[in-house]
Amino acid sequence: MSGKPKLLAISSPGGHWIQLTRLCKDLENRYNIVYAMPGDLFGTASTLKGKKVYSVTDVSADDKWRLIPCSLQVLYVLLRERPKAILSTGAAPGAVAIWLGSLLGIRTIWVDSIANVKQISRAGRLAQKRADIFLTQWEHLSNGQNILFKGAVL
Repeated sequence: MSGKPKLLAISSPGGHWIQLTRLCKDLENRYNIVYAMPGDLFGTASTLKGKKVYSVTDVSADDKWRLIPCSLQVLYVLLRERPKAILSTGAAPGAVAIWLGSLLGIRTIWVDSIANVKQISRAGRLAQKRADIFLTQWEHLSNGQNILFKGAVL
């Protein structure tokens, strides 16, 4: 085990996952990264050979009942791995991790999806209430206080 701090990187599959893994490539030298995502770990996550990847239940506005198993799974990962920080690019599983992490005293970072050009995402609006750092990739969506633009990172 390295002396590097542990970071939990969590997102939904698809574009959120692509954005997250691109961000994490630049962080691998400084952090021991543990990943979590819904879906097929042997498909989408197979590019992370040698990395620890957890599977969690996906959630959407159409099936909010899945918040319960998703929350329990994310809580399990947080308690087992004890990360110093959580990084998410969305959507709902990331928002769950941000909320639970904030309650456990873990630093949290949300990077809202680059696809949300006109407004902050629905999951982002939920995460914003608890995220220590909330970043948007669109300058016009920043309010300069709790929604920050630090450049188009992806």
